[in-house]
Parts: sequence; C-alpha cells; structure tokens
Amino acid sequence: MTELTEYAVEDVITLVRRPIRPVAGETYREIGLRSFGKGIFHKDPVAAEAIAGKKVFKIQPGDLIFSNVFAWEGAVAIASDQERGMIGSHRFMTHEVNAEVADARYLLHYFYGGPGLDVIRGASPGSAGRNRTLGTRAFAAKRILLPSLVEQRRIAHKVDLLLMAQTKAAVQSPNVGDAQNLAALGLDKVLGRWAKGSVRVDGVCRLVSDTVHPGADRGEATQFVGLEHIAPHFGERIGSRPLGEEKGRKFRFAPGDILYGYLRPYLNKVWLADQHGLCSVEQYVLRPTGVMPAELIAASLRSKRILDEVLGATHNLQLPRLRSGLLLAMEIPFIPPAHQAQALADLREFDEKVRKLARTQQHRDEVLAALSPAILDAAFSGRL
Repeated sequence: MTELTEYAVEDVITLVRRPIRPVAGETYREIGLRSFGKGIFHKDPVAAEAIAGKKVFKIQPGDLIFSNVFAWEGAVAIASDQERGMIGSHRFMTHEVNAEVADARYLLHYFYGGPGLDVIRGASPGSAGRNRTLGTRAFAAKRILLPSLVEQRRIAHKVDLLLMAQTKAAVQSPNVGDAQNLAALGLDKVLGRWAKGSVRVDGVCRLVSDTVHPGADRGEATQFVGLEHIAPHFGERIGSRPLGEEKGRKFRFAPGDILYGYLRPYLNKVWLADQHGLCSVEQYVLRPTGVMPAELIAASLRSKRILDEVLGATHNLQLPRLRSGLLLAMEIPFIPPAHQAQALADLREFDEKVRKLARTQQHRDEVLAALSPAILDAAFSGRL
C-alpha cells in the first residue's frame, strides 16, 4: 500500500499575488476558469481604461489557480505558456507549487475531482453559487495526504493519458447530434423515393385552434404535452404531465393530429398525436384531411427540406416564430395513394434505425462522461 504523508495545504502550495497597474494605451487579456477541471479560457482583449480601478493580478505559467467563487465545483487549473502575460481578477487565487513535495498535475486532479475537492468545500462556507466563496486562510490551514513525489508523477501521468484518450474518443465518435441530422436529412430521401410532385401543407391538412381556457371543459383530454415533451428531430413524445389547475389558454388536440412547434422552430419539434390532450399555444395543431396519411405528413414537416425553409424564414428573428401562413404554404412531397403503403413501411423502418442509432450514441456518451470520475476515483484509491 502506498505510504501517505500529511501536509498543511500552505506547505504544499503558496498563495502568490502579483498586482499590476494597467498602463494607459495598453491592452490586456483576462483569464476565466471553467468548473469541473475543464481548464482556462481567455477573455477578449480590453483596454487599460476599461479595467481602471479594478484589482488585477499577473498570471505566471505553472500557477495552480483556484476560482474563489467556484472552487467548490472544481474550478481549478494550471496556467501554461499560453497564459504568460495575462491577468486575472481578485477572484482568481494564484498559487506556486512546492516542487519538493508535490507535482502540479497531481494536485490539479486531486483538487478538482479527487479528495482535495472535499477539502476545498470544507473551506468554502455557504450554500451554493457565490455564497460558497473559498476562504484562503481556512484553505491554507487544511490538512491533506500525499504520496511520494515519484508516485504523484506516476499517477498524474496515467490520469493525463487516460483523460486524453477519453477526450479523443468523445471527439472522434459520432454523437446524438449526428443521428438528429441523419433523421432530418434521411427523410428527404425516403419520402422522395415515392413522391410524385409536391403539395402545399394546407392541401393535406388544416389548422385547428380548439382553444380551452382555464376552468373550461377539457373534453377527453387528460394530459398536457408541451414543447418540452417533444424530442427534437425524431418526432417522439418524451413526456407529458397530468392536467391540473392549468393557467392560460391551451389548444386541444386529438389522436391523428400533428403538433408543430412554431416557437424556435429550428428545434424541429413535430409530433403525431396518439391520444387526446392539451398543448401550449406555441404549437400549431394540424388536422389531416385524408389526402395523405398523417404519418407521412408529420415526417415531411420534420424533413431537412422543410427545416431549411423554416430556418430561412426565421433566421433573422430575435425570438424565432414561424407564422402559420408560411407553414401552410410550404410544399411537401406528395405521395399518391398507390405508393402510400410502401412509403409508410420504408418510413417506419428508417425511423426505427435512426432512433436505435440515437439510443446507442446516447448510451456511449453517458459511458464516456462517466469515465472521468471513474479514472479519478481509481487514481486516488490506489487502483491506478
């Protein structure tokens, strides 16, 4: 078992402040820290006049830096040569590492995701957010256990290699966004295979505004399905909530209706209802007229072709909303009755494959996300 030695934090790292006075006419770049050990980011250059009166401090490569506001959630980083000459506000606590007893990389992992995070939290009184400011004196007096310097370097090297491999795998692997893009793009090909020309949306369905006010009869509706309950791009309902004391007016929908989210339409939230319910007034309720199956209409409305047209019509709006007239006038593939059965079969097969891919990718993403805590747990429990 690895032998551990107890130190006071102040014997391992030393708080060093290097105040500077901005020089008129010069520009400066400040740093920021991401939480959970995600590293340093650089803010835009600012003129000396913009930071006049503000306490700022010089950053040196090799500094172990803590955000005194968010250290409790792992806002810790090591400054590199890229930060040479940059500055930080009084919120960023710069420390020099005692190289005789500690390795900087080991301390980084130790404090943002290892046992040191509890040490930080113990010196950060308060409940959450800006109320949990790191107390420098309390932190300096805390006791920590460290293995030998050789062992620290070995562990830090292995952790770095494993985390780099995890990052590389996450970057190179497809993600759920790829499945979403495929879902929209592939629909054009599936539907186009059987289409004979095109038809306006209002040629195959009509807009229904069956408004229900608070306290009014809800009919057969028992559930509320809002935009938050519809998965982007996949045409799936991912939730609902029982009706209670509803506030504000709602639209009533029935099985076979198509709900189209017109607020932030770039999210591509389209759902073919399979139940009675109420939805928000940020969704259009479209009722097919029987010219084409509702399933084919709904698929067309979430295809890449329609999505691109929607984006073109709303991209310059601060809060994108698609007007009903624009939606109803859009052209979707017209699939004649003779080809509708085969088109539906192809559509269902395609949807199942894309959704299976999305589930696989989501599971993979969850596994990759869980690797970092597992690596750090192994590193500081003697299993690495």
